[in-house]
Amino acid sequence: MKLEAEITRAGYDEKTILLSNVNVKADEGHVLLIAGSSGSGKTTLLLSLTGVLKHLLNGIVDGSISINGLNPLILEDFEKLPGNISVLMQDPERQLIFPTPLDELSTSLEAIGYPHVEALKQASILLSEIGLSNKVNVHVEDLSSGERRKLTLALIQVGDPPIYMLDEPSANLDPQSIALVRDTVKKWKNNGKTVLIVEHKIHYFRDLADEMYVLRGGRLGEFFVINDMLVNLPECEPTSSSEGEVVLEFEGDIGYNDTPIVRNAEFKARRGELISIVGPNGSGKTTFLKTLAGFLKPVDGEVKTFTKKYFYAPQNPDLVFVHRTVKKELESIARKTSKPLHELTLMYPWFMKMLDKSPYQLSHGQRRLLELLIAFAYGEDLILLDEPTTGLDAQLYEYVIRELRTRVSKGSTIIVATHDPRLVLESSRVYVLESGKIKEDDKCRVAESMFKSMGVIYE
Repeated sequence: MKLEAEITRAGYDEKTILLSNVNVKADEGHVLLIAGSSGSGKTTLLLSLTGVLKHLLNGIVDGSISINGLNPLILEDFEKLPGNISVLMQDPERQLIFPTPLDELSTSLEAIGYPHVEALKQASILLSEIGLSNKVNVHVEDLSSGERRKLTLALIQVGDPPIYMLDEPSANLDPQSIALVRDTVKKWKNNGKTVLIVEHKIHYFRDLADEMYVLRGGRLGEFFVINDMLVNLPECEPTSSSEGEVVLEFEGDIGYNDTPIVRNAEFKARRGELISIVGPNGSGKTTFLKTLAGFLKPVDGEVKTFTKKYFYAPQNPDLVFVHRTVKKELESIARKTSKPLHELTLMYPWFMKMLDKSPYQLSHGQRRLLELLIAFAYGEDLILLDEPTTGLDAQLYEYVIRELRTRVSKGSTIIVATHDPRLVLESSRVYVLESGKIKEDDKCRVAESMFKSMGVIYE
């Protein structure tokens, strides 16, 4: 099945036209990789191609689109589109509606004609294939963000559509799960499916792509600017011991409802360190961070924090916003932290264009940077960050890394939970959380293992 589109313009209203004269063409068995900076309109492009922007979000999309003879811009054709195309959304929370993974998949299978018993059987098979066989009846809210991402990957395969669109498919996934996504894309490609991938971490899918494009200035261009999309990896320096002042330490068990997830943990953070916590999806990294931050009580033991100026930034940046506009968010930070407002606005490159917008209307990368700015402002001594590099393009990633380096050099302690081996290479020390245990390991060995597990070669 072919996908062809000529979009003359697209946006959420007359004041926010993000795309102009964008042409997309994809043949059967082809993979298209689309990159672009945060806020450039990549997600808007997918919403335009599917008709969602026009019919469900009341946006503007002018032009023509053909998907197996259907034009999603025509309401009658838009209603016939399910079954012809599946979309992996950037935020899994917006794609899941049922209590458990088994409910989610079996209900979708029944909707396309499977008898109840057969739907349960097929749902169990799909969950096993994505590594969630032990989570079939766990409430979706109790899954990690990476596990929810894998669940949506299984969900979009229900019905075996001929076209797939993936929006940041690597976000929040551990290296083994990224390898799973890569293998799935290979399978689709070999079976003649058409695949569009929007991704900041282009290395993950570059070798699978038949065509690669960059979205800039509202237009889709050839991938001649690829170097702008890449992050230069630092040389790995072996982990060295730190003798600085202890700012946080913990010994004991962590978990939920008095049920340990990690036992006999020993963790210590010193001033001026950047510490990464890595491990598979669902291993307990977020639970560990929340316990260190004081949001969860340890099952056993005590978290000792020797500072009052600390901040926890969750995986979902939307959880930290409290005001209706970006301007009010920054004004509130300035007022509460005594940080000059002009300094905060300089740290946020979209401020003048976005000052009157709601934080929730920003792109994922723009929301992530705003969350990190808030964390940096409040957490002078200790900052805990959960997956801080998801949704960041190469330039924003480099900017955030520079900020992390600067703050560590000035004595701040930063603890991150991450699946990003690039961030591991920047760390002072690394802890690996797996199979209910957490232990310190050499960062060079850990980063190399993560790259190998992905099946990705970095230049």
